Amino acid sequence: MRLVDKVLGADTQERYAIYSALSDDDKNALGMLLEAEANNPWAIYEGDPVGFIENGLGESLWSKQIEIAHSVVVNQRTAVAASHAPGKSHLSARLVAWWIASHAPGTALAITIAPTHRQVRNIIWPHIRRCHFLAKLPGEVLTQTWKVGADVVAYGFSPSPYDEAATQGIHAPNLLIIIDEAGGIGEVVGKALEALMTGGNTRLLLLGNPPTDQEDGWFERCYESPLFNPITISAFDTPNFTGETVGICKTCPPQVEQHLITKHLVDKRWVDDVTSEFGVDSPFVEARVWARFPRSTANKVIPFSWCENSLTNDDHLEGNKIRLGIDIASDGGDEFVIAKSDGFVTGIIHKSSGAVNENAVDVAGVCLRHIHEAEAEHDKREILEPVRVKIDTIGVGWGVVSMLQKWGTEGKHKSKIVAVNVAERAKDHEKFKNMRAEMWWNGRTLLQPNGEGRQDIRLNVERKVLSQLAGPTFKTDSAGRTQIESKVEMKRRGVSSPDQAEAVLLALYEPKNFGATPPPPMSFGQVNQFTGDNFTNLVL
Repeated sequence: MRLVDKVLGADTQERYAIYSALSDDDKNALGMLLEAEANNPWAIYEGDPVGFIENGLGESLWSKQIEIAHSVVVNQRTAVAASHAPGKSHLSARLVAWWIASHAPGTALAITIAPTHRQVRNIIWPHIRRCHFLAKLPGEVLTQTWKVGADVVAYGFSPSPYDEAATQGIHAPNLLIIIDEAGGIGEVVGKALEALMTGGNTRLLLLGNPPTDQEDGWFERCYESPLFNPITISAFDTPNFTGETVGICKTCPPQVEQHLITKHLVDKRWVDDVTSEFGVDSPFVEARVWARFPRSTANKVIPFSWCENSLTNDDHLEGNKIRLGIDIASDGGDEFVIAKSDGFVTGIIHKSSGAVNENAVDVAGVCLRHIHEAEAEHDKREILEPVRVKIDTIGVGWGVVSMLQKWGTEGKHKSKIVAVNVAERAKDHEKFKNMRAEMWWNGRTLLQPNGEGRQDIRLNVERKVLSQLAGPTFKTDSAGRTQIESKVEMKRRGVSSPDQAEAVLLALYEPKNFGATPPPPMSFGQVNQFTGDNFTNLVL
């Protein structure tokens, strides 16, 4: 029961008993709280977040969102394992708004936490700002801070993974803590959060996709702990699969509100696409479709979460030189792909498959066009160094390399053509079985977050490229060297050839003295004699 209801609803003797048990300072504080609550139109929703959202804000919730909101009221700890796009960030923002608006000023604090600053800034807080503006809630909301008068009533931050003191000093009579993307929160921060749960009216809500590349992490243990109320939202629980009728906004036509909600939720097309790309038994589908914590995760060269986080990486290394990586359909591959790394921002600029790639001269012509574009960009930036173009030479790639090198001697371009045979001995041959393993591990190193969660590169690519980067596994041979799963082995287990991924990795691959001794260009007659079956060692 709210304080204002308890006091004002009491008879004379009960009120006297309440007041007589208080000191003068407590009586003054009680008086101010009663006045504040009585004058707060949102106070009627203090124990009713669903009413706040549906009646107060005039918005709609679907059944799982309602279940989460009710759980926050009756359970001190709630853990939600969710599929892709079930509307959890939308709900989290409304819960922050409910908590702050419905409690008496000065008594409530809401904290949102996520693994990275980008997630805090770009996921929940835009929702909070919009909700605050449309509902005309008290105070002002900045990028990731909500102030009412001189008081900060809500804020978001991303703690360092190993900072035990990150959550110290957080306290309030009514405290709401929401952990978004909880799968990315580590053990140290998780334990520190538990120290905050000893207060009076404290609520902890964890939401996130189960990690695809981790077993027995902090989020999973919380979800399975008897201290938490666990809630699962698989893709098949959402309205686009169940046909659940979503509530109607009082200020919108029914068809408009229904469309606005369901278009932002996971749908059948997305589920079909990722199941086809990753495989029905993959950890990704297990986590992002079924919202289950994968019980077996293979030794992935590059975890999918690293690839995904790189899409919004604003803290990548600086650079202005352009490098191209070219993977030509061969060795079990299906596509001819050109990737461009502009400094440390990398993406795909060409991809094609089928008969158009059968003629080496045509393929070389496409490469030359993109080389000219990169050279023009270097000229604009007044960069004197040539564009470095790295090409996988296995199969018809050898012929393309030779043509481009010959065209270079004829003055048709001024770039450095670097032939790469990924089956050959690695530069660091004591650590890697071959150059392909070294190339993949170089990509892993560039994508691996440091202690502050920062990555060296940013990827501007489609989800298919991410799935290819996260596809291969690795193991060690009898000599202790790292080796990468082959394209043929990947196809046997139903995983597509990582042609686009390898073009990206070629663009980024720059071991010391790489390509210092290129082979002499061949004549067109010699080029036509080479295929993937009779290709011999290439000396870089």
